[in-house]
Amino acid sequence: MIHLDTQVALWLYYRLDRQISRGAKAQLARARDLRLSPLVVVEIEILIEIGRVKLKTADLLLHDLQERLDLELSDASAAAVAEAACRFAWTRDPFDRLIVANAMADGAKLITADQVILRHFDQAVW
Repeated sequence: MIHLDTQVALWLYYRLDRQISRGAKAQLARARDLRLSPLVVVEIEILIEIGRVKLKTADLLLHDLQERLDLELSDASAAAVAEAACRFAWTRDPFDRLIVANAMADGAKLITADQVILRHFDQAVW
């Protein structure tokens, strides 16, 4: 199982494949179970609200990626995500913490370009 971080989901939506590393592209090509944390959807919705992302709603991105990439939302329980998020303190960014925790709860790799996540989460790949 592979999860996508917020920036990677946005690059895929906007078809900015040149932004994605060769290693991440290889992981995506082999992925049989591609997931997105519902928290990524919330983060994108906030980015839309503050004008950093030009979309009507985050649901447009979600539906597009579901159709094109056979992506599904993670169904990890909130309790499992919260428990995993309490296991580390290397970031104070609530979305990074919860998105990583969601991947941990699912036992998944996380495709991300975030250098902090890559340094601290051994299942993060780029």
